[in-house]
Amino acid sequence: MPTPDPDMVERATSALDGVRNDWMRHEGVVSVEVARAHAAGREGEVCVRVTIRPDADDDFPADLDGVPVEVVTGSGPVPE
Repeated sequence: MPTPDPDMVERATSALDGVRNDWMRHEGVVSVEVARAHAAGREGEVCVRVTIRPDADDDFPADLDGVPVEVVTGSGPVPE
C-alpha cells in the first residue's frame, strides 16, 4: 500500500483537531482518528474514521474540510 500523502494527513489531522472533542462526546462514539479508508472505492485514501458502537447514531458529515469521513462499527481503532 502506498505511503499516504503527507499534506493530506496534515489536513485531516488539522480538521479532526477542530471537532475531536465534540465528536467524542456523541453517545456511542468509541474513537476518532486519521486513518486509511476501508470503504469500497476509497481503500487506502486518508480519511477521518469515526468508530461507533452498533447501537449508536451514525449522523456524521460525509467529509470534513474536504477530507472523507468514514463511519465504522466496532470497539476501537483499527491498527494500521
